[in-house]
Amino acid sequence: MDDWRFRFLLECVPHIVWTSSPEGYLECCNQYCLEYTGSSLEQLQGCGWQHAVHPEDLPLLLRRSLQSLRSGEAYEVEYRLRCSSDGTYRWHLGKAMPIHDGDGQVLRWFGTCTDVHSYKLAGQREL
Repeated sequence: MDDWRFRFLLECVPHIVWTSSPEGYLECCNQYCLEYTGSSLEQLQGCGWQHAVHPEDLPLLLRRSLQSLRSGEAYEVEYRLRCSSDGTYRWHLGKAMPIHDGDGQVLRWFGTCTDVHSYKLAGQREL
């Protein structure tokens, strides 16, 4: 896919969308991610995105991410992200999938963060 088409697709999705290096360092994200976190791409790159994750949820997210980096397999995890507009933390479903080369090596990770806050809270009320 052409770069402009990929960028256009990133900006059309009403979720946080990102890509990272095979080692898991954030390289690219959509405008929604920048607006949601109140950060620049430069601030989020590498491991800078971690500041937006709720401190209680960061260890789980890092464990799952590391497991996937080692195995080269996709992951799914729920965690809270800080919304810059009001300072609250909202639950998100984070998903990451790798693209592999012909030898099975990870070339790049693609991921999304989908706001599931309302669903999470509704489920907790039912317990």
